[in-house]
Amino acid sequence: KSHCCCGANETSENIFQIPLPRATERITKKPFSILITPQNSPVQPEHFSGYHTGTDFETFPEEQDSDVPVSAIISGKIIMEKWASGYGGVLVESATIDNKPVTIIYGHLNLKSINKKIGDEISSGEQIGTLGKGQSHETDGERKHLHLGIHRGSGINILGYVQNKKDLENWIDPMSVL
Repeated sequence: KSHCCCGANETSENIFQIPLPRATERITKKPFSILITPQNSPVQPEHFSGYHTGTDFETFPEEQDSDVPVSAIISGKIIMEKWASGYGGVLVESATIDNKPVTIIYGHLNLKSINKKIGDEISSGEQIGTLGKGQSHETDGERKHLHLGIHRGSGINILGYVQNKKDLENWIDPMSVL
């Protein structure tokens, strides 16, 4: 029995979009669930510790002084847009994955580059803004990169790290849906 017309299937390949071009080439330092300490971090100096709740997408050397557009990975609604310690600019989108509510965290953005407001709908693949300038207020002093997190449920949780591995059950590995 067919559930769709025209032979189209609602698969993750149709719904999800990558947040940055060449996304898989960018995951070189902090993938989902890696245990980070100031001593073992691939990024120095390190200010945080715990299990990483998202995936970091690094920038390429030629992108350091240019705008790097960030796209929505799925359609949803913007529910938070603010400066937050540890991120600088952060945008949070509410969406559903497998008919369950999630919130998607896009961290280290240039807030001035976001042309949508809280309550606005955003489409999968639509540009939401650009990455903030590295080592600036836009990234709260962090390097230029995208922290992408997916939290289960409709409550807003922008933690970049959790202290117990069990707490990672409240998060989804972004690469498992991309």
